[in-house]
Amino acid sequence: GYTEQAVAEAKGQSARFLKVYEEYKKAPDVTRERIYLETMERVLGGADKLVYDGGPSGQGVVPYLPLGELTTKRPPTTGPQSSGGNR
Repeated sequence: GYTEQAVAEAKGQSARFLKVYEEYKKAPDVTRERIYLETMERVLGGADKLVYDGGPSGQGVVPYLPLGELTTKRPPTTGPQSSGGNR
């Protein structure tokens, strides 16, 4: 039932955590970076956005760069047209 499922899920999460923790103890910086990148990929994976950190110096972050909108061709907008008739 529910209790068995909850216990099994908790044990699975615990086992995954212990695996990650063992890797973290071996190489903390690498593991931290990997976890960060995996999280960002999961969070932003479906987004149609580009994040740019400014290169090695990390000068700035552009949270939204509408590249898709820049490359998508839009139909020209037309203003109100005069009929040239009754005035």
